[in-house]
Amino acid sequence: MPGWLDQAVALLLKEGRLLLQAYPGAGKSTLFPLQVLKTLPGRVLLFEPRRVAARAVAARLAENLGEPLGKTVGYRVRLEGRESRETRLLVMTEGLLTRLLLEDPTLEGVSAVLLDEAHERHLEGDLALALLLRIQETLRPDLKLALLTATPDEDLERAFQGASLAVEGQSYPVEILHLTKAPEGPLEPLAARYAKEAFLEGEGDVLVFLPGKAEIERTRALLQGLPAYPLHGGLPLEEQAALLRPGPRKIVLATDVAETSLTLPGVRRVVDSGLAKKPRFDPRTGLTRLVLSPIPEASARQRAGRAGRVGPGRVYRLYPQGPFPPKRPEILEADLSRALLLALAFGEGLEALPLPTKPPAGALEGAWHLLERLGAVAGGRLTPLGKRMLALPTHPRLARMALEAEALGLLPLAADLMALLEERSPWEGEPDLLAHLEGLLEARRLGKGPFLGVERAAALWRRRLGTQPLESLPAPEAVGRLLLAAYPDRAAEALSPGRYRLATGPLLRLEAGGGPPYLVAAGAELGRVLLYAPLAREDLLERAEVAAWAGWEEGRFRGYLERRYGALVLERVAIDPGPPGEAHLREALSQGLPLPEEARQVLLRLGFLRAHGVAVPELTETSLLQDLSWLLPWAQGVRRLEDLQALPWKEILLALLGEARKTLEELAPESLPLGGKRKRLLYREGAPPLLSLRIQEAFGLKETPRVLGGRVPVAVALLSPAGRPVQITQDLKGFWETHYPGVRRELMRRYPKHPWPENP
Repeated sequence: MPGWLDQAVALLLKEGRLLLQAYPGAGKSTLFPLQVLKTLPGRVLLFEPRRVAARAVAARLAENLGEPLGKTVGYRVRLEGRESRETRLLVMTEGLLTRLLLEDPTLEGVSAVLLDEAHERHLEGDLALALLLRIQETLRPDLKLALLTATPDEDLERAFQGASLAVEGQSYPVEILHLTKAPEGPLEPLAARYAKEAFLEGEGDVLVFLPGKAEIERTRALLQGLPAYPLHGGLPLEEQAALLRPGPRKIVLATDVAETSLTLPGVRRVVDSGLAKKPRFDPRTGLTRLVLSPIPEASARQRAGRAGRVGPGRVYRLYPQGPFPPKRPEILEADLSRALLLALAFGEGLEALPLPTKPPAGALEGAWHLLERLGAVAGGRLTPLGKRMLALPTHPRLARMALEAEALGLLPLAADLMALLEERSPWEGEPDLLAHLEGLLEARRLGKGPFLGVERAAALWRRRLGTQPLESLPAPEAVGRLLLAAYPDRAAEALSPGRYRLATGPLLRLEAGGGPPYLVAAGAELGRVLLYAPLAREDLLERAEVAAWAGWEEGRFRGYLERRYGALVLERVAIDPGPPGEAHLREALSQGLPLPEEARQVLLRLGFLRAHGVAVPELTETSLLQDLSWLLPWAQGVRRLEDLQALPWKEILLALLGEARKTLEELAPESLPLGGKRKRLLYREGAPPLLSLRIQEAFGLKETPRVLGGRVPVAVALLSPAGRPVQITQDLKGFWETHYPGVRRELMRRYPKHPWPENP
């Protein structure tokens, strides 16, 4: 028994929290839990991030006790498990932990919870840790928590704030070989070639890291004649256990579960594809799906380390040497809607929980919006419908669809649709979901075909939903009805053949052309419909809201009573809109309806006074648009843009000035008295007011007229008899003395019939 075990358990008992960092194979998953079980009186829960690891670790723990699996040690994974009343150490997957916490937040009878491979930073694992920390702080201060990891993580350590123990292990030198350039073509032939080469070197077992089950099976088919075995989540427990025991030399084709979760004996050679399938939010379907991704450096080191546990080893990396992508916790990439739903079930928002990495604000806001649309939350709280959705271990969209199917008696169809949407369809280029459904039904009848993998997923959903297989194609609108429950934001109406408007506003195109009048776009990307089902207009009408609408159309103010589904107007009846409100007036004025010039002159006169230090109201076109309540009494009869423009704008603005109106008229008058008449001034921005006079009208006017109590001379524009500018001046006296003689000679020749006195 390793000496560090007693030290680790003592730290856990003393501090209540322990971060145990140990090298792969040290026994942190297969020895430490048994030591905790021996020391504490209640049950111990051990959580693994994957099904294959949960089953393998449980089998090894039971073997270490010399008991059959299901007695003292049991396991529970999705749709499968072995446990009994005697079970005290239960190994589970992370997703089941949150469900267990929902059922029993106090974890009655549980003494310790151990989270294995916490460094992988799955969203479910981070959320489980945050909830456990909160439970320990509030409801169960006696609960012991331990994180088991092979790789340090600063964010994890900061959030956990517990005692820590690092267990150092012996390792042998490992030679790492890279490809000289990035590989071209399929991965499987390359992986098979290097696996065979490594096996023929004749030292120990060969461990080949491949992204998923499909790649494993294709590579295995290329290694016929060699002892090649798969290791993935779908493997039967007996076959999985056999791989973990020493035996004849073999090639093990594994997913990333073999990085740290499982320790394979005798490995001396590793072939690393550098790839893994990671959950990522897929904006095309609005769901989280497994996506092929390059691994970060920490994973590459873990994989390479497998070759140096029992002796010097060698690693073949099927990628060139170079920088690795950064390690990013899943919370930064994933759709947060289900995590938010779970957090709300505990009475807290996701952002309030002690998560190792805080959720991005944009993704969190998107999760709130989606859950509100699905009816899962209202007023920031979980609804009864949201609580029912939590019972299904899937994305909230699909959970909502399953509940709708239950109400409509369409559960067999829902099971198939959930499988088709969760799995990657073999017919990805086909946009019509009914065609995919037909392919699935054919695989079900024949027991073969490209949709057989989807059928296996559908069978799991049928077990979960307690329903029978769908035997024939349903009515197309039934498919659309269920999809609408899952994708209320993806309903769309045809504007023209192949062109649609989404309920949220944007436009989409269906490149296949044609298409039904209404559809639900279960898959959409870059303005294209990737996957759809037809939708009956009646289904939209059932969910439509009735609201009055008023606005400008073709220069007229019109009103309608509408039945709307988001941006889709399903029915419309004309009604009297009443007078326009502030928003309508602002729309008309801000979209280019010009103020009459006499109204603009009022604003320019006020601006002139402010520029010269006179205190008058701050009236500008911008400030007037900010609050248009002053205009409402004048707009009662407005029904056309022409009516709006015809309002007495000058009087309206002058009425807003109150006492300042007198100041305006005195210091910045609209016109000046000249020769028994009043001559209008033109006020300009950043320039003195302009007074336009024919030269004959200025005869006898020795001094330049002034405004602002005589402080500012106006600019006088002197015009020829034909109205053309001759001179603009603020110094009439100087003009008469200096420039008039020359102007007189020129104008006398052109306009001889007009008087041109020498001394005007």
